[in-house]
Amino acid sequence: MVVAVSPPAKVLVTGANGYLAVWVVKKYLEAGYAVRGTVRSLAKSAFLKDRFAHYGDRFELVVVEDITKDGAFDEAVKGVDAIAHTASPFHYKATDPDELIIPAVRGTTSILNSTLKHGNAVKRLVLTSSVAAVREEVTTPRVFNETTWNNSAMEAVKTKGSTVGPVTIYLASKTLAEKAAWDFVATHKSEISWDLVVINPPYVFGPSLSPAPTVDDINTSQREVYDTLSGARTSTQLRNQGNWVHVAVAAEAHVRATHVAAAGGERIIVTSGPFFYQDLLDAAAELGIPNVPRGEPGLTKDIPIIINLETNKAKELLGLTSETPLKDLVEESVKDFKERGYPGFIV
Repeated sequence: MVVAVSPPAKVLVTGANGYLAVWVVKKYLEAGYAVRGTVRSLAKSAFLKDRFAHYGDRFELVVVEDITKDGAFDEAVKGVDAIAHTASPFHYKATDPDELIIPAVRGTTSILNSTLKHGNAVKRLVLTSSVAAVREEVTTPRVFNETTWNNSAMEAVKTKGSTVGPVTIYLASKTLAEKAAWDFVATHKSEISWDLVVINPPYVFGPSLSPAPTVDDINTSQREVYDTLSGARTSTQLRNQGNWVHVAVAAEAHVRATHVAAAGGERIIVTSGPFFYQDLLDAAAELGIPNVPRGEPGLTKDIPIIINLETNKAKELLGLTSETPLKDLVEESVKDFKERGYPGFIV
């Protein structure tokens, strides 16, 4: 099935008040789409109506209190042309695998079931997954692409339960939720009139568009940036590495995955590149930002990148060819932290 959904079509964005989701809403509206966002509470999401007020009736909010309930999205999917399912828990606090895995999987199957039964106008569903579902824990350099799965995290949770730790639980939750989506599409292939695209970002970094009055309100991923720049890292932690993508790029990927016909049926890794935590401090030093620790310059120069991600699909299908410099991320983040008056960044 090859379809494309172009403006002024209406897109349903689930979990619209989430860190990435607000950027997704912004990008859809800027591209000319109409957006219906789901939130658990209108009172706690009033900032969205204020932020996007100038789009008038092109932006609306509906309440879905519990995304894991059967039929939760039955009304929300009616009359929309595409769906961006971004709603899923992200934190490293779970001690019981079911605490993350059940809402992640049920939230995904819930939107799929509602779309199957009531999404008569839907032509494309874009699912926010994660590189967590793609890569495994390795100790020597390896390249991961859209054909690989994090089987080790799933197996660890299956065999060891809650003893695996919160990070592995999160990795398994993203893997199982995405697998549930592909299994659903395969099972109901003859019944559905839409196709699935999955976006797999790594750590999503960048300024928030949401109210976050205290440090404790910072999104889990962007908190990594804050903690590093504010000096809360040991020498060992500064050697740690990962992959990241700017939140605006991750959001743009959802929009392009909606209107690019050839993206249908694909998993797409979207990344701005690898990083060491020391790199954030090096970027701050290069920018001359005061009051940011320097860490240990040169600390990582002889350490190889372990997890390497292929980006061919993002480039060829979505046209996402430019990688955001880490220096730009640090500059934007420090500006955001200062404007919010966070400790260590008060103007």
